[in-house]
Amino acid sequence: MKLFVTVIIALAIAVGLAMASINDPGYIVLSREPYVVRLPLLMFVLILFLGFILLYLLLNFIAGIFRAPKRYEKWRARSNENAAQKYTMSGYAGLIEGNWARAEESLLKKLEHNKAPLMNYLGAAYAAQQQGQMARREQYLDEALEKHGGHKLAINLTRARLMFQVGEIPEARNYLENLRKSAAKNVSVIRLLADVYQELGDWPSLVALVPAMKKLGAFSEDELQHREKLAYDNIISAPALLPGESAPPATWKSLPSAKKKDPRMVASYINQLIRAGKLKEAEKGLRTALNRKFDSELIYLYGKVKSPFLEYQIQLAESFIGKHQDDPDLLLTLARLYRYNREYEKSKEFYKQCIAAGGRDEAYMDLAWLLEQMGQTESALFFIKQGMAATSQTNNRTANKVTEGEMVVLKDGGQDIKQVMPVVP
Repeated sequence: MKLFVTVIIALAIAVGLAMASINDPGYIVLSREPYVVRLPLLMFVLILFLGFILLYLLLNFIAGIFRAPKRYEKWRARSNENAAQKYTMSGYAGLIEGNWARAEESLLKKLEHNKAPLMNYLGAAYAAQQQGQMARREQYLDEALEKHGGHKLAINLTRARLMFQVGEIPEARNYLENLRKSAAKNVSVIRLLADVYQELGDWPSLVALVPAMKKLGAFSEDELQHREKLAYDNIISAPALLPGESAPPATWKSLPSAKKKDPRMVASYINQLIRAGKLKEAEKGLRTALNRKFDSELIYLYGKVKSPFLEYQIQLAESFIGKHQDDPDLLLTLARLYRYNREYEKSKEFYKQCIAAGGRDEAYMDLAWLLEQMGQTESALFFIKQGMAATSQTNNRTANKVTEGEMVVLKDGGQDIKQVMPVVP
C-alpha cells in the first residue's frame, strides 16, 4: 500500500514537471573533465524517479530478509494458537458428548499455546474423574494450582465439587472449610458446604451455617427454610426422644428460643413425642404453642394426642371455633377428641363438618370407623368407599367438596339418616 501511494505521488510530480516543461523543456549539464553530458530536464526527472523506485525496492527487500525470522515466529505462534483453540473446542465438545477420553486428550494438547489453559486443566480433571482416574484428576488440578496460583479459590472449589460428585464427602468438607477461612463471603463455597453438611447428616453444622446462608442470599427463601427445617427436624430426632427415655429432650432445650416458637419446629418436636408415646409432654407443648398463636398444623397434631386431660383438650379446641370455624384441621381435631371421650354423636357431626370443609382424606376412614362402632354398618361402608375414592384423587380436593345444599338419605336399621355426603364424580 505504501509503495502504491509513493508511485502515485511520484507519477503526479513527473506529470507536473512534464506539463511545466512543454514550453521550456530545459536541460541539465553534467560535467567532469574530459566528459560533458547534457540531458533534457524531463529525462533527468524520469531517471531520478526510476532510481528512487529501484532503491526503495532494494532496501525493502533487504529489510524483508532481516525481518523474515520474526515474521515466521509470529506466523508460527498464530498457527499454534489457532490449533490450541481447535483442540480446546474439540475437548469441550467431548465433555458435552460424554466422550471423556477424547475430551481429556484434546484439552491437554498445545496447552503452552493456549490463552486460557486454566479452563483446559479443570476440564481435563473432570474428564479424568469421569473415567475413574482420580490420580490424573489430582495431577491436573495440582498443575493448575502451580501455574495459575492467582486462581486458587476457583481451582480448590472445583476440586471440592469433583470430590462431592464422586462421593468423597469428608475430603470435600475439609477443602471447603479451609476455603471458607479465606473466602467467607463466597456464595459458591457456602452453597456447596451446605450440601456437604446435608449429605453427611451433620445437622448442627448446617444450623450453624444458616446465618451465613441468609446473609449472603445463598438460597431462595423457600429453599433456605426447607434446609433449616430439615436440620432442626433431624436435631430434634436425636436419641433423647427415642422410646424409653424419661428425661426431657435435651435437644429441644438446646434450641434457640426463637426456634421453639416456630410452628414448624414445634410440629417436628411434637411428632417425635407422639412417636415416642410421650403424650403428656406432647399435649403440654401443643397447648403452650396454640395459646401463643393458632396454627392449623399444630391443631391437627393436637387431635392425635389422647392425653389424660381430654376435657381440657376439648375446651381449648372449642375456644378456637369462633374465629376458625371453617378450618378443617380444627374440625377434625374436635371430632377425634370427642371420639376419644366417647361422645360419638358430637364426634360424628364434626367429622361431617370436616369433610364438608374439604378436610384431609383420613377423615373418611375415621368417620367410617366411628359409624361401625355405632352399629351403622351401611353408612360406614359408604364412607370407606368415599375415602378410597378421595385418596385416589391425589392433590384434588375439588372432587371431595360437598355440593352446597345437597342431601343424601341412607337407610340404616330402619331409620332414615340424613347426612351431607361428598359428591364423587
